Amino acid sequence: MPYRPAVSAHRGGSERFGPATWQAYEDALASGAEYVEFDVRRTADGVLVVHHDPRVGPTGPPLHRITYAELCGRAGHDVPVVEDVMELVAGRLVGHLDLKETGYEREAIDRAVALLGRDGFVATTLEDRSVAAITRAFPGVRTALSLGRDRRQIGAARLAAIRASELFPMRRLRACGAHGVAVHQALARATVLRRAARHRLFTMVWTVNDDAGLRRFLADARVDVLITDRPRRAVHLRGEPRQTLPTGGRPSS
Repeated sequence: MPYRPAVSAHRGGSERFGPATWQAYEDALASGAEYVEFDVRRTADGVLVVHHDPRVGPTGPPLHRITYAELCGRAGHDVPVVEDVMELVAGRLVGHLDLKETGYEREAIDRAVALLGRDGFVATTLEDRSVAAITRAFPGVRTALSLGRDRRQIGAARLAAIRASELFPMRRLRACGAHGVAVHQALARATVLRRAARHRLFTMVWTVNDDAGLRRFLADARVDVLITDRPRRAVHLRGEPRQTLPTGGRPSS
């Protein structure tokens, strides 16, 4: 039977190499993880790249306004191309595409279906409209709505309403057609795992790195995928004798 929770190498993992580098994705293949996460953005010349932040550095231009060559020059290394990472992990790890922008959903998912297969990846995004666009165009593709928007990107007037919609996300999930949630660990602990289990949703929890948190979520029967920068450590801890947390959240006797 497959391991559960599965372990996902966040940005390829950063235990041995810098995150989101080509070396990190190569290393993820040997980490023991079952999934690998990569953020997706598009440059001005149309290249889908693996890059988390919208800029290179705090004052650099947005990625969508610079070419791929300029991005690599500013980053100081060859930024991985999404298609190359897909080819690397195809048939070996399940891809986790985290779409950071709207507008290129069809392009990204078309490539993922061609290279990874419809069952070989899951697509996540913070944007309800992106999830809806994917589920309409690719009904067989698994999607999860990301919950845990950075408060620094939210105006104070909107923060309370957005947090409430993340803590109680069922209306949003039904509206956009997501198959599950990719939820920040704090929200997962608060309410979301309990509600997801009640509705039998696919669940991903991010980004858990400390041993206590890894042990806790690895023992939680409600978690399908645990996302971590330390995939080797998570796989090791998963192999330890442990008590299982049932849906109530307390260790069984």
